[in-house]
Amino acid sequence: MPTSPVLSDANHRDAIERELRWLLEARPIWSSGMDSDCVPLIKICNGSVTEIAENLANEWAWHGAPRRLGRRFESLLTALLEQTECVKLLGHGIIVKNQKQTIGELDYLIELPGRVLHLEVAVKFYAGIGSPIERTKKSAWVGPSCRDRLDLKINHLETHQLTMSETPLGLQSIADVGLMNPDSSLGLIFGYLIDPWSDAGYLPDGLNSPSPAYWATYKETREAMRHLSRPYSTDYGWTRLKRDQWIAPFFGQAELPLVTKSLDRPAQADCYALTSKHSSSTEKLRLFVMHDGYADEALRAVG
Repeated sequence: MPTSPVLSDANHRDAIERELRWLLEARPIWSSGMDSDCVPLIKICNGSVTEIAENLANEWAWHGAPRRLGRRFESLLTALLEQTECVKLLGHGIIVKNQKQTIGELDYLIELPGRVLHLEVAVKFYAGIGSPIERTKKSAWVGPSCRDRLDLKINHLETHQLTMSETPLGLQSIADVGLMNPDSSLGLIFGYLIDPWSDAGYLPDGLNSPSPAYWATYKETREAMRHLSRPYSTDYGWTRLKRDQWIAPFFGQAELPLVTKSLDRPAQADCYALTSKHSSSTEKLRLFVMHDGYADEALRAVG
């Protein structure tokens, strides 16, 4: 019998269960419609979440956990949708092709009371760039890789992903798998809007920032940690999160002091959560440490 691989902390049943419970109540950063809570995940029986987490932990132990955060988030959401009361998951990952060429994918078709919904979801991390006035524009929120921007993602959702189920090719793909056509579409972006550590609090209208998150360049890290941790006692400290721990607020015990003498230089971005040093607790905030060239690179991406 093959032995299962060692699970990382993020892939332990308890950690997965906390992610699932967070997802039940998480507010999206952005929604394409006013009825962003129309998918009643919260109606899952609380007792079933532990079982869902156990099943996912076993599946990932044998077959490997998703490596990309987007795929991990999708796996969590799919597991919930499959068990949600008042919702029937009709289809997931429906490929749309033009002859032999794939042109897109429909994330979910779900049946709600009285209608069928086409649902598109994403989990994203965007850092605010520039002056406070500039950060009131969606174009000033840039991903750690500088290849992704909030306004471009929203535009892609609105003009391509959400409309695909209304096109002849989309409708044909839905018919090919024997499913009903959707009555409406909804796009949701979850994740974090990451404020500059020294100048927070400016967001575009209509967006939510569900959890406190800040960013600093590597050379600013000590000053940023000192500033952000000022309201907290020395009973608190920081923990570096592995990438597969980024989705939900971290729960655990701090491993580093409030102000660290040295940190590894990030290749792109590293994430640190502020939490208690003496007992496991939910993070108070998180700090993303970007490479020193990030600000200039992100400003070029904003253009």
